[in-house]
Amino acid sequence: MKRVLIGVSILFLVLNLSAQQDAQFSQNMFLTAPINPGAVGIKGMRCVDLVAREQWLGFEGRPETGMLSFNTPVGSQYSNFGLGGVMVYDKIGFENNINFKINGAVNFDLGSSGGKLGIGVDIGILQKGFSGNVKAVDPTDPTVAINGTNDMGFDVGFGIFYYKDKKLYFGLSGQKLLPQQLDFGTGAQPTIRQHAYITAGYYHQVRGEGDDSFVLKPNMLVKTDLTSTQVDVNLTAMFNNNFWLGASYRVQDAVVANVGFNLGQNTRLGIAYDYTTQGLRDKGTYTSWDESGNVASTNDNNRSIGSVELYIGHCIIPAEPRPYEIYVDPLFL
Repeated sequence: MKRVLIGVSILFLVLNLSAQQDAQFSQNMFLTAPINPGAVGIKGMRCVDLVAREQWLGFEGRPETGMLSFNTPVGSQYSNFGLGGVMVYDKIGFENNINFKINGAVNFDLGSSGGKLGIGVDIGILQKGFSGNVKAVDPTDPTVAINGTNDMGFDVGFGIFYYKDKKLYFGLSGQKLLPQQLDFGTGAQPTIRQHAYITAGYYHQVRGEGDDSFVLKPNMLVKTDLTSTQVDVNLTAMFNNNFWLGASYRVQDAVVANVGFNLGQNTRLGIAYDYTTQGLRDKGTYTSWDESGNVASTNDNNRSIGSVELYIGHCIIPAEPRPYEIYVDPLFL
């Protein structure tokens, strides 16, 4: 039985594309809490977010990503504490990444018109593993023996997040702050890079204060590992607080269109499409080999036709606690 073998160029991509150490998403306006623990619970709602992403469709070894996150205030919507959790699965070529973390925040009320400031931390584990067979040009390359290997590390993050009554938000956070190297026992020891995020967004009611019939929501995300930097700028227009349409530009990478609508009062659905502007959109050659080292197949149209992302979110406001204790009269038992 033949096994598909990915060339050394894909392996190089997996081990060195630092911007992909953290999963990439396009609908970042919905995903502040997963990248900034200071945002956990700050909106006073219990929220579940699910994202599925296929990046660089048509390109062999492309990233396939899924994320599930949850965050909530502890107790009522006016609580000053928040708790949450995030789980991310990210597959890139032979590389499989699983990241799970829990996060918590303390939210400070800055007054009736001053908004809230959240300060949070997260802690978790990350597992990186490799599966498949690698054929390298140089057979002495130690990375050819990574098949079936995996290692685990720790994930520690910190964030500060400001939020003002759905009108304005901005935050600064760091992820994977603990310096460490993973050891696959084969000479391959990738370094876990520290990541910093800057995020901001604004809610502008075009037709006047209190009128949600037409709203513009500009937002941005800057992500850097101090070696490479990625910048996403987005403008989304929302109509009647029910339907939205937007566009983004990711510097030197993609142009993005996003659309979505509310499914009832508490659930929203969003879809994004990235049109690749980098060299991956150009035709290339992808070759696979059998176990004997013979060419099994060749694809001369290996290129990205874009990326697709599906988002589903559900938020509810916690019920207020009773202002009195329940009393039971034994005469009515």
